[in-house]
Amino acid sequence: MLKRINKRVGVVVMAAGLQGVVAQGAELRPLSTDRPDTTESPFTVDRGHFQVEVEMASMTRDGRGESYALGEMNLKFGIGTDTDLQWVLSSYEHEAGGAEGFGDMQIRLKQNLWGNEGGETALAIMPFIQIPTGSSGVTSGEVEGGIILPFGIEGSNGWGYGLQAEVDLVADELSDGHHVEFLASATAAHDLTESLGCFFELVGIVGEGAEAGTEAYFNTGLTHALAEQLQLDGGLRVGLTNDSDDFTPFVGISAKF
Repeated sequence: MLKRINKRVGVVVMAAGLQGVVAQGAELRPLSTDRPDTTESPFTVDRGHFQVEVEMASMTRDGRGESYALGEMNLKFGIGTDTDLQWVLSSYEHEAGGAEGFGDMQIRLKQNLWGNEGGETALAIMPFIQIPTGSSGVTSGEVEGGIILPFGIEGSNGWGYGLQAEVDLVADELSDGHHVEFLASATAAHDLTESLGCFFELVGIVGEGAEAGTEAYFNTGLTHALAEQLQLDGGLRVGLTNDSDDFTPFVGISAKF
């Protein structure tokens, strides 16, 4: 995941998500979000409908100090039965080094390959490009991009699981040029009640070349369905290696209409 787009945004694969995906007539599919964990959802937004996912606030502590972010937004539109187009608009950020402003923008296309209308598994492919539209000191200053492969599995007894592989082309911080980063994640989600769910996730990120390093995170949190197509979430991302951020608490909200 590209670090400058609030780097740990993702999806909870809710245990009921694979069981209840079938839309009957004009009925919308159940809400399936690409947040709050890192593992993206393999499901797309219904054709002709919008979905908005917002990380309202987060605070990250790392070796440089504390940084803050407000209002990162992922705006999606269903352009086909199994395809949606996404615009990720970076939040206002205040970094520990003193830089502040808005970050870069991502454009993503998600294509569901199977499972969008139900089944025990689901798979999607999601290429994306990041455009350096951000403020000086916050933007990467380079065009970046990658490909994401999210996979969902229906579990039993209220459990659901997700796996993700991702390859990114990221601008170097130590020199000119780009390097490749690899991300792998695994998440498990459980329905606590009809409206309340929890998730647990492990994420690993490895760079190459002069930018080589290993980040690992344990992420956990809660999701609460305020309505059929409205969800509130909150949680914590905890770094497990020296290259990782120490921790990031966050709160967000998602809606489809």
